[in-house]
Amino acid sequence: MANTRFQLEGNAPQLYERYAVPNFARPQTELIFAHVALQEGDRVLDAACGTGIVTRVAVQRWGNLGKIVGMDLNPGMLDVARANTPATGVPIEWRQGDVCALPFPNGSFDVVLCNQGLQFAPDKLAALREIRRVLVADGRLAFTVWSASPYMAALADALTRHVSTEVAASCLAPLALRDAATVRQLVDEAGFRTIEMQVLEFMDHTPASVEAVLERIAWSPYARDVTAAHEDAQRAIGQEVCTALHAYRDGDNFVLPCKNHLVQARVA
Repeated sequence: MANTRFQLEGNAPQLYERYAVPNFARPQTELIFAHVALQEGDRVLDAACGTGIVTRVAVQRWGNLGKIVGMDLNPGMLDVARANTPATGVPIEWRQGDVCALPFPNGSFDVVLCNQGLQFAPDKLAALREIRRVLVADGRLAFTVWSASPYMAALADALTRHVSTEVAASCLAPLALRDAATVRQLVDEAGFRTIEMQVLEFMDHTPASVEAVLERIAWSPYARDVTAAHEDAQRAIGQEVCTALHAYRDGDNFVLPCKNHLVQARVA
């Protein structure tokens, strides 16, 4: 059931760690842990861990966890995660795996975290049921999914005009679970209870230039499709995104409001 459509290729995982993590993956993680607390001895799964920012921040905040396992489908992302494993007394393991078919026995974890990963699962209900399976009785789930991003909307419009509707759809894939009612229904159907949802907002600061737009595309799953386009088309994409986001310009940067759903629930 693994979905490889959204996997980063080549040096994209390294670019993701260099640019995406400080600009929004770390701010998202800090926001999560302002609302989600771990406990001494917790066995934690960081599902769809990417380059491991959730794991790194978790062990910095809680040095008394039982263990934490970072799991991702993409071996390139895991290579970067391993290279950035922090020095800590908490046992950390990196595993390749599919969130729709988790490679762990029933009841392996007290907590499952997932930052911006569930929306990419080909069968989201199956993924949530797998998460429930590997949690202990009364185990906790906390995950985020995008609810709004003016940047993605502007980029998708430009990609539709200059590349294809399929590539534009890939750009909008992170917003696949932007509807709160849909998210709540999925979590409920998967067998969780005490479902709590809230919207988290942070500001994405990104350079207001054509070059910066193309740089962000370089660590996307659709980078190959865009680089295959004519250079004039690539420049047009960057220019049109900058024009569409003009209202968010602050000096040399765009300051973009990004919204996430944060969902917390327990095993029924």
